[in-house]
Amino acid sequence: MLRTLVCAFSLTLALAGAVILPAGPSLAGPVSITEADPVATVTIPDDWTHSKITRGAEIKSPDEEVYVWFELVAPGEIEAVQKEHEAYFTKEGVTITSASDTVKQEVDGRAWSFTELKAKTEDGASIIRYIAINPNAASGKIVMLTYWASEDGHKEHDAAMGKIVKGIAFK
Repeated sequence: MLRTLVCAFSLTLALAGAVILPAGPSLAGPVSITEADPVATVTIPDDWTHSKITRGAEIKSPDEEVYVWFELVAPGEIEAVQKEHEAYFTKEGVTITSASDTVKQEVDGRAWSFTELKAKTEDGASIIRYIAINPNAASGKIVMLTYWASEDGHKEHDAAMGKIVKGIAFK
């Protein structure tokens, strides 16, 4: 079921296909997306770092080629969160070069939507993804996963990202 989701982290964003994940790093214990409203936890590789942020958790690969933010936001705040991230990306010298259509699908009884942006920095091409997940929480809030990676980091850490996404546990 989540095999389809893992495809969101493949190079083609082929959401309907099956992916076989190669062996990857071991995973650490679960990290709560937010303590205030613990709707989900995510399990990350032992060598990745994580820190708390205002609305959730920030996760980085050991080489800092992949940044992932898990944030719990009200549906009406999603656009504002994306604008905050766009301001951050601009500050980091990221230029968006193209965007995919948003793809919506149900995964394990939850609504997911996927949008991919191609981007570039002075260091080369990069990828930004917005994935909104409705955890069916009483609060009505949405889990917003924002993924930013260099192309090399994306390739290097694709298996780990697949495990991270498969490791999201909803309460």
